[in-house]
Amino acid sequence: MHRPRRRFEEGKTERKTSARTLVLRLLKYISLNRREAVLVLFPIVAASITSVAGPYLLGREIVAKYILRSNFLGLEIVVLVFFGIIAVNWVATALRSYITGKMGEKILFNMRSELFSHLQELSFGFFDHSDSGDVISRVTNDTDSLGVAFTSGIISIISDILSLALIIVVMFSINVPLSLVSLLVVPLILPVTLAFQSKLKATYKATRESISSVTSQLKESISGIREIKSFSREQNAIDDFSETNLQNFKANLQATKVWAAFPQTIQIIQAIVSGAVMIYGGMLAFNGVLGPIEDAIGTLITFLMYVGMFFGPILDLATFYGTIQSALVGAERIFELIDTQPEVKDVEDATETPTFQGDITFENINFGYDPNCPVLHNISFNIKPRETVALVGPTGAGKSTIIKLLSRFYDPQSGSIKIDGQDIRRIKQASLRKQIGIVLQDTFLFSGTIIDNIRYGKLEASDEEVINAAKIVGAHEFITQLQNGYNTKIGERGARLSVGQKQLVSLARALLRNPTILILDEATSSIDPYMDILIRRALKVLLKNRTCIIIAHRLSTVRKADRILVIYDGKIVEEGSHKELMKKDRLYRHLYEMQFGEPLKTVVEHKLLPMIPAVKIASENSPKDSVDPKSDQSGSGKQFQQ
Repeated sequence: MHRPRRRFEEGKTERKTSARTLVLRLLKYISLNRREAVLVLFPIVAASITSVAGPYLLGREIVAKYILRSNFLGLEIVVLVFFGIIAVNWVATALRSYITGKMGEKILFNMRSELFSHLQELSFGFFDHSDSGDVISRVTNDTDSLGVAFTSGIISIISDILSLALIIVVMFSINVPLSLVSLLVVPLILPVTLAFQSKLKATYKATRESISSVTSQLKESISGIREIKSFSREQNAIDDFSETNLQNFKANLQATKVWAAFPQTIQIIQAIVSGAVMIYGGMLAFNGVLGPIEDAIGTLITFLMYVGMFFGPILDLATFYGTIQSALVGAERIFELIDTQPEVKDVEDATETPTFQGDITFENINFGYDPNCPVLHNISFNIKPRETVALVGPTGAGKSTIIKLLSRFYDPQSGSIKIDGQDIRRIKQASLRKQIGIVLQDTFLFSGTIIDNIRYGKLEASDEEVINAAKIVGAHEFITQLQNGYNTKIGERGARLSVGQKQLVSLARALLRNPTILILDEATSSIDPYMDILIRRALKVLLKNRTCIIIAHRLSTVRKADRILVIYDGKIVEEGSHKELMKKDRLYRHLYEMQFGEPLKTVVEHKLLPMIPAVKIASENSPKDSVDPKSDQSGSGKQFQQ
């Protein structure tokens, strides 16, 4: 299966936010480094003054007054001063680069820290609709573009502008007409810069989007490497990545084409102006306007050096324009992420809550991830403190959605959820979730050691507490058999552990947290019989003296629940104990019988027409000897085939 391509379309790559707005927001990060911002001014001024003083001293003093006149008296002192100026310029430039680099790194540090903190605050809904690779690209690649713009751009431009101003002042102090000829560059450069402006905006926007696609594809391929290899789709993955990488190559190539012509055009203008200075300066020297021939030559050398220096800052400004366009595109993507608000927020008067008793009430809950496509319809039920309630039903019925609402990962469109009589929207999210423990089917373990993963449930727990929790749930035995025991590194997502071992670690983590409310979402699926026994023993400990909600497709795991709620199509269609629901002979019994290969009764008799596809699939996949011949003779077999 190939990923959809996102091709570069220039018309869709324009920024939506003005450069002024973005720059003003970026100044906030610079203001956090006021001390460095002030300190860097001193080397900037020193570097600019010494860079301008060097050509003047070389042309007007050393060449004109000493070398051309063969007057070497005092030349040594002037040469020493010249080299001193070069040394000061070197030190000032190095100091400027160091302070600028330090400021740039601090800006990146602050911005990435803010982005990561903001991501932790965003609701599940954001991650449901976001490409994780694109988010990663914003935190890494886009912030890098801002760092480059600052460390090699903003401070250098301030220095260049100061140098330009000093050059112009010195040039006009030497000769006004020759200075005016040198400044012909300004009206020539302005239209060139404007001509490249719109092209650069579009191309740099495309490069930022294309590198985001590369990051997304790379992350997905690494995360899905087991599936890729299992289905022998290595070549498909290579082809997909090559295509995405090609789009990035084309976008960057387009930017390179646009940019390549820019500095070359500037250099042509520089050559034209240098030629004009030499021709006009030669005429002035020939007519004696520039004084004696020695002074005239010295003046021309000085002006030609200044013209070269003049174009240096101008080329830097032109280069900076391209860099800043890329940075502003990155800034827009970064601020777009920062401006994204969490859908689930604590209200202003939200409170910390004392330890829950565990009384849970759902009142007329209606919810859909897309409000136009509801998942839950007017759900109402109550769970008493220390009661174990199981939620069962077909895939997609809304079971997991219920626990997501209870944990307040989402807010319902209508209705309320209360714990101990208090609406959970009036409770701070951190306080609410601190008393809820969740063990999922797809257990997520962090790369690191086993002891760190268990301690994640209670960061302040001692090693003894961690080991005790592992012993209680039955994880201690397999952990101690590992080479490094509790300090064994388990790899990304616990890749070095089996599914059952990861479940035991997650149960130990939940036990260490000691939650009042425990949620088990398919916690006993996809495991072997031995691990199933260990996990069942662990669950006996975990369920003791807690309010517990169990979601399971394996109905054998919920037979001992105090109550079972049967969810179908976002509604509660049955409620009762295992024995009570089996006696009712409705949906629960059919689900149970399908799992254990027991005879299936006629669906029409029980008014379960919507379940026909599910029953048909189950019957086709069941062993032939598990079908009751009488059931088939009664007509149900024919109905399943229809």
